[in-house]
Amino acid sequence: MSRMDDSLKDARILSQAQRGIELLASETDTDITVVREVYLCEYKRLAAAAHIKSYLPLVTNNKVRGILEQAHAGKIRVPRSR
Repeated sequence: MSRMDDSLKDARILSQAQRGIELLASETDTDITVVREVYLCEYKRLAAAAHIKSYLPLVTNNKVRGILEQAHAGKIRVPRSR
């Protein structure tokens, strides 16, 4: 897959999750750019092993919420994509 294909796929994932990402950013008092990065990273990680893809947005939201809550508690650093 080319970089352009990857970028388009990433944009589609983020577009479909925009409302949830905005809600996560608001609820966890986290910059939306950080939430997008963490969301995309977790989505890709979970998608690689997912058997039922329709649950990915829900599972990803829950996972990202947990990561952000732990980061705010000082237990972990927020992972960022490169």
